Amino acid sequence: MKKEEYRNILKILRKSYNAIINRDTALLRELSNHTIHTSSISQDEDSISIAVMIYSFSKIFERNYNEYKDWDKFYSSIKENLKKAVKTLEKLDIKEYELTIKNILTDIDNLDKKLKNYIKEVFDASKVHKASRIHEHGISVGRTAELLGISEWELMDYVGKTGISNNPLTQTMNLIDRIKTVRGIFK
Repeated sequence: MKKEEYRNILKILRKSYNAIINRDTALLRELSNHTIHTSSISQDEDSISIAVMIYSFSKIFERNYNEYKDWDKFYSSIKENLKKAVKTLEKLDIKEYELTIKNILTDIDNLDKKLKNYIKEVFDASKVHKASRIHEHGISVGRTAELLGISEWELMDYVGKTGISNNPLTQTMNLIDRIKTVRGIFK
């Protein structure tokens, strides 16, 4: 992980912790989007994972799961592990940081079955959603799918349904326009 990327992740984790404490799902989504934009430039897998995780938190905290028996345990563990992730990253203890992030994902697996299934769906959907945003920034479908560990088919299906590929900023020029542009450059 590059120094600039770890600084950004550290800042995002601190703000995410505060957003979770305050149950500010809008801020969580904003932080996730900011992280996706930054990671699209660097194609840093750690940043992308954090963006997906934070977006998943925004979707989880949008709903009120206080009635689930393991909710308090999950909520406490998420706060504790986010705090620990910040501390380990401040010390540049990357191995411990990565272990802490894995613990957060394990916490998701240990929830009540009904909630666990919902969160897993949210997490999987978050990957595809964030992948589409990375692709929207100009990264190829193949590279984006590889970065997020999803299939190109999943990503292409989602992009097709959302109309991202119809956005003029994501479309390339046709061959004739490309040739005209090149000829204009060399005149």
